[in-house]
Amino acid sequence: MVFRASTTSPQAAYATLKAAAVQLKINLVSIESHLATTFVNYDYVRDVFKTLQRANNQFTTLKTTPGIDQYAKDQEGDQTYDVVAAITAIQGAIATALTGINDQAPTTVNLIPPSQWGDDNTMIADVLTDTQTTDLRGVLSLVIAEIV
Repeated sequence: MVFRASTTSPQAAYATLKAAAVQLKINLVSIESHLATTFVNYDYVRDVFKTLQRANNQFTTLKTTPGIDQYAKDQEGDQTYDVVAAITAIQGAIATALTGINDQAPTTVNLIPPSQWGDDNTMIADVLTDTQTTDLRGVLSLVIAEIV
């Protein structure tokens, strides 16, 4: 007999989905605030990009869990609630943010020699100012607004 761990229950998927959405919102609120007051390096922006990608991938997997739609309706006490549509809306905002980061990041940068990378492994000398991250903050706020 084998243990069947290849499927996720709607209960577990919905709990994970809610926790992931809340954590994403907390992270993005903090990131948005940090970008408004601090110059950031490219590694920081890369990490923001990866955070959004990971959340998007997790949402894609969880929203397709069989039975999650009805389970969410029952848990929220609202038979009109469409969890898949809500997650798809978040993912649309994430896609906009990912495109914004990709399109706005300068492609000509000043590199640091490996001997000077330091503890944080920063390879690019340039930083983005709070003015340069205005559009990034704007697209992050779109994702934040989709999570209540």
